[in-house]
Amino acid sequence: MRLLLTVLVLALAVPTLLVAAIALGPVIVGILCAVGFGLIVFAIVSLFLGLGAGAERVGSRLARH
Repeated sequence: MRLLLTVLVLALAVPTLLVAAIALGPVIVGILCAVGFGLIVFAIVSLFLGLGAGAERVGSRLARH
């Protein structure tokens, strides 16, 4: 009886999980795209901030000499 109940639970759980995975697929892809885009924007902003800080440091060195 316990084995039959386990088989029935698994037989009902697998299609439910598949439906949930198909339904949430676009949401997960959207989240991954948003995170990736955010990382690209962060890298570009960090590059410009680093270039600005480096240019300021070089300018202050030249002003001292």
